[in-house]
Amino acid sequence: MTTKVLQKVVWAGANNSSYPLAAEALLQLADVRLSPKQIRRLVYQVGRVRLTERDEAVERLRTLPLPKRRAGSRASQPPSLAVISMDGGRYQRRDNFRNEPTRQAGRKHWRETKVGCLLSMDSEVHPDDPTPEFPEWLATSEAIAELAKISEKAAADDIPTETDQRGSPPGMTDGYKPPELLAREVLASGAEAEAFGWQLEARAWQLGFPAATRQAFVADGLPVNWTIHRRHFPQATPILDLMHALSYAWSAAAAVDGGASYRQWAERIWKGNVAVVIAALSRQQQRLGPPPKDARSDDPRERVARALTYYTNNQPRMAYPQYRQQGLPLTSSHMESTVKQLNQRIKGTEKFWRLDSGEAVLQLRADTLSDTRPLEGFWQRWQSQQTGSNRYQTAA
Repeated sequence: MTTKVLQKVVWAGANNSSYPLAAEALLQLADVRLSPKQIRRLVYQVGRVRLTERDEAVERLRTLPLPKRRAGSRASQPPSLAVISMDGGRYQRRDNFRNEPTRQAGRKHWRETKVGCLLSMDSEVHPDDPTPEFPEWLATSEAIAELAKISEKAAADDIPTETDQRGSPPGMTDGYKPPELLAREVLASGAEAEAFGWQLEARAWQLGFPAATRQAFVADGLPVNWTIHRRHFPQATPILDLMHALSYAWSAAAAVDGGASYRQWAERIWKGNVAVVIAALSRQQQRLGPPPKDARSDDPRERVARALTYYTNNQPRMAYPQYRQQGLPLTSSHMESTVKQLNQRIKGTEKFWRLDSGEAVLQLRADTLSDTRPLEGFWQRWQSQQTGSNRYQTAA
């Protein structure tokens, strides 16, 4: 099998929604006849090589002294604005199921994927806040209400949220110009948070992000996001995703007065007066009382307590007028749409993965979604390492 044909096979296997569909696409579009099992094997073998490269980059970063880690690679020109964003998706994993001694081995389990975006952006820096007035669309947007419902369900199930925001939220450009996206680099892994933090930092270092004059780290309020920020990107301005912040105000206001307080609270958040919202929620909590341990997620006491905790924990990351003045992003909308794109391949009630096979597909799918096209350089290295014998001939 030539390298060119192998590229087509790996692309089809990593980006179609299933291996059977990849086999059909290869046959119809490239006249390549392979079984789903053969495609899966090739995807795994090539993905394993990419994972080795990823891990080697992490190990090289670990050996660098801290000043060099914070300086970034000299091989890359840093963007004027470097933005790091991360979130979590979900997929079903079944590890070591052939080796487990009991019939429990066949059970499928939902696990979290870590997804990161390294965004090269450009924007204008302003002498003052360019949009101090609260946008009217945010006062009534159904998107906020829908996100509040998703966040509430996630809190009840103790899972990370997944939303479907594509690009800038509707209306966000009304009076406010978000940074322009120049290039997106995508990373995805089923690894634990600390391992993923190193993966994210290693790739950001290669892209020259630490040398950017403006850096931002944008995410929702999950503590793991801010642990990675603190350990790996402390020089980046921390920004709590505005849409998630507003969703907690919407949920709490709906619980205490049918939503009447939402506009006032949302406007305070937009203007950076989060302390006023915290004080108002504290008064509501005193009036309602603390939630019992077995409180439902829609219990007014629980909604208020959840919002109060969220704002108290994230207040230092909610200086939105300052972020607008500096030309920094307010939302993680690019991150949210990326999670959805990854889930199109990896997530499904009928799909389950071992850690190693899932990791290979996550890597290759993320490579394909990256504007920097890391697979182009990979296939050049692959071709240069060939000796004339095709070690994948038997598999194919």
